[in-house]
Formats: sequence, structure tokens, C-alpha cells
Amino acid sequence: MMMNWLQLSSLQLQWVHEISQSALAGAVAILGLVILLELHSIARLRRGLDGQLKRLFEQIDLIRSEARSSPPVMPLVGAAPLVAAPVKALGTGEARLLAALSAARSRIERGSADNAA
Repeated sequence: MMMNWLQLSSLQLQWVHEISQSALAGAVAILGLVILLELHSIARLRRGLDGQLKRLFEQIDLIRSEARSSPPVMPLVGAAPLVAAPVKALGTGEARLLAALSAARSRIERGSADNAA
């Protein structure tokens, strides 16, 4: 049985159509997998961020409770200003938090010294 050119062309178009549908289905499956992986990484990032924020707020609460339990320190008139030494044992986040707290404490102390004078 011989095929003429018209039947061969029709068969060729049918194969192209089947191949393109298969490629489209594969691309959609890969896209779905990528979306699932992205959602998983976003959830993991969120869990990590929640853990870091929990740790930060625990440290702030600890510093706040220590400040409440210690008696207030009256600044000496004419005393040299306190200079914060670099803390190498802490991570950068903790060191920045402690530096910001010590700067705020010195501003408060300067403000109370100005009000007393």
C-alpha cells in the first residue's frame, strides 16, 4: 500500500501536534514543580525569620528585665562619657542592638543631667 503526498503531510502534521502537546504538558509539569519548590523555600524562610525574631524579642525582654531589677545609676557631674568597647563574642545583630541600647542610655543620661542643671 502506497501513501500519496497528501496522506504523508497529514500524518506529519498529526505527529507535530502530538509532540507539541507532550512538550506543553512537560513544561506545565516543570512549572508546577518550580512553583512548589518556591513555596517551600518561602515557608522555610518565614520559619527562619520567625525564629530569629523570637530570639531578638527574648533578648530585648531580658535586657528590659535586667534594667528594671538594677538600681538607677546617677551620672557623675564632669565624668568622662562612656565609650562602648567592641563586642566580638556576639554576632553582628546582637552587637548592633547593644550599641543602640547604650547610645539611647547615654542620651537619656545626658537629658537627665541637663534637666538637673
